[in-house]
Amino acid sequence: MVDYLPRIENEFISIIQFLAIFVTSFYLAQLIGMAKAKVILAEDAFIHIWERRFFLSWENNFKIPWNIVDNYVFQEDRTFDSFIINLTIKRRYKINQLNVFPIRDDFKKLVKDFPRLSNEFRKGILTDNDTSRIKEGETIYASKSFKWGFYLMSVGFGVLILTKLFNPKLQTAWSALGIIGSALLFYGLMIKGRK
Repeated sequence: MVDYLPRIENEFISIIQFLAIFVTSFYLAQLIGMAKAKVILAEDAFIHIWERRFFLSWENNFKIPWNIVDNYVFQEDRTFDSFIINLTIKRRYKINQLNVFPIRDDFKKLVKDFPRLSNEFRKGILTDNDTSRIKEGETIYASKSFKWGFYLMSVGFGVLILTKLFNPKLQTAWSALGIIGSALLFYGLMIKGRK
């Protein structure tokens, strides 16, 4: 960033300049990248109504009938919590909530109430022969491919640590290894939490 900012001798002014650019870019990214939707769990369908669309988006409101809902997944991550509804027509509906800052909304209530209400509503529209329930699906952290990728990255990280220990003059910085290790620790805890 130093290469693109004008050189200012006064440290206080350069800190103010950096903060102004950082805050402005963060605010603009949030303004452009966020939307607001109202979700209604009705007796016949799951209804999505846009209250504020994404920037340059003209998507319509829509309904998802209960008979095409296959399963649901709640997935936590570093920046976003996701609620995903997988459909039998090989599509999915996904809501993300930014979890960096506290946001006052009903996202957690949706995650908590969806399993019970969706199955109650589904039971009312299905025939007596069809008794299938909407169940919780598998998150990405519980999938075999994610676990194999995690194990492969762990082995690579171990090789980097051993290489750094046996060759201290290597260009790899300990801080970079710490960042990689903390990411692996985070994803390891996510895999453990999903068992």
